[in-house]
Amino acid sequence: MAPKQLRIGMVGCGRMARHHVSEIAATRGLTVVALCDSNSERREQLRDELAPRAQTFASLDAMLKADLDAVVVCTPNNLHCPMSLKALKAGLHVLCEKPLAGTVADATRIVQAARRARRVLHVNQSLRYNAQYQTVADLVHQGRIGEPIHARCIRASGHTPDKGWSPGATWFVSKKSQGGIINDIAIHNADLLRWLCGDVARIAATVDIRTPGIDAPDDVTALFRFSSGATGVLTVSWALPSGGGGLEVYGTKGRIRMGYSEEPIELIRMTAKGPTTSYPALKKRVSSSHAAFVNAVIGKAPSPTPGELGRDAVAICEAIAQAGKSGGFVKVKKFATRAT
Repeated sequence: MAPKQLRIGMVGCGRMARHHVSEIAATRGLTVVALCDSNSERREQLRDELAPRAQTFASLDAMLKADLDAVVVCTPNNLHCPMSLKALKAGLHVLCEKPLAGTVADATRIVQAARRARRVLHVNQSLRYNAQYQTVADLVHQGRIGEPIHARCIRASGHTPDKGWSPGATWFVSKKSQGGIINDIAIHNADLLRWLCGDVARIAATVDIRTPGIDAPDDVTALFRFSSGATGVLTVSWALPSGGGGLEVYGTKGRIRMGYSEEPIELIRMTAKGPTTSYPALKKRVSSSHAAFVNAVIGKAPSPTPGELGRDAVAICEAIAQAGKSGGFVKVKKFATRAT
C-alpha cells in the first residue's frame, strides 16, 4: 500500500527545483524530505527558504540511502538519464524534468528501466497541465474546427536563459550539457503540435547559433509533416529583439488562435452564414503535474505524461536537430509501444 505522504528527494537545487518544491508543498500526498546538489550553498539556501525539514546531500548516491518513495530530477539535461536510471534501480518512482533525456537512445533506456522496475516514470511536459493549452486541445479533439490542416507556433525571447530567468546557468547554452533551445523550448512546443495534430511523420529545419560565445542552438524554425497529411511550422528563438509567442491551428471548419488578442483563446468557425467568432472560457478543472504524479504512483490514474510520451517528444526534437544538419526532411522515429 502506498504511503499517505510520498517522500520526495529532489536532485538538482537550481531555479527549476524552486518551482518543484513550491508546487509539491501545495500538492496533497507529497512532501520533500531530501535535497541533493553538489553546490552546498545552493542546496542549503533552497532548504532554508522552502524546505526547512529536508535533509541535504552532496551526491545522489548518498541521498538514495535515505527513506524515499520517489525522486524528482531537475538537473542539467545530460544528467537526466544517469540520475533517473539510478533512482529507478533503487526502486523509486521518478518525476523527470523535460527533456526526459538528450537523445532517443537514452530516453529509451529510462523507459525500459522503469518498466523493469515497475515504477512510475512521469515527465514534466508542463504545457499538458496548462488550462489554456488543455482548452485548445479539447476544442481540436472535439472537432470544433474540423480536421486539423495546419498549425503554427512561435515562442521567442531576446536572450538566452542564463542571461534571463536563470542567471548564470550556462549549461542551458552548452552542447556538452545537452542544452540549447531544442531541448529546452522546442521539447514543449513540438509535443504541443503532436498533441493537437497527431503523429509527426517527418521534419525539415533550420538550426542556428546566433548568440556569440555559445555552442548550442538558440534559433530554430522547423517544418512538420504530420502522418495525417497536415503541416506545421514551429519557430523557437532566444535571439529575437523581444519576447513573444503565439499559436494558430487551422482546420477544415475553422481556426483557433492564441496570443493575438486580449482574450486567451479566439475560435473562428465557418458556418453556412459565414464565419463566427467566439472566445471560449478556459478549462476550470486542470490537474497539476505533481498531482498527476501522485495519482499515478498510488494507482488512481495513469500518468498523462509517462516516459513513453516524453520519449516521443525527444524523438521529434532529435529529428529537428538532424534535419538542421542534413538540410532535408528527416523521418521521426516511431515506437511499438508509446503514449499519445
